[in-house]
Amino acid sequence: MGALQSGRGVITKSVTISSGGTSSAEVDLENFILVGFETPGTLTGTAMTFTVAAQSGGTFKALKTSGGSALSFTVSASGYYSVDPVNFWGVRFMKFVSGSSEGADRILMLHLIAR
Repeated sequence: MGALQSGRGVITKSVTISSGGTSSAEVDLENFILVGFETPGTLTGTAMTFTVAAQSGGTFKALKTSGGSALSFTVSASGYYSVDPVNFWGVRFMKFVSGSSEGADRILMLHLIAR
């Protein structure tokens, strides 16, 4: 999961949701903030939420907005989704959570900017 420079200070990283699973591998945001993500052309789930933790391998909890609702996106295959970075201030470790078990390994592309 190496980072790539893609222009205008945006870094991209990939993460996988394994076949039969709903949660991605853990992502270390390091000194970056999530500003968008891309879904693959074969995505099974139609909703995407997030879990976050303070440390690697820690207890992951649902990411909620200031209104108390889980941050959720209605998603489809081959989509790009813009994310309000305010929701990820203070987040170091995160996982993507698909609303359905994925039928095969699915690779999501994260778009990140420096803090």
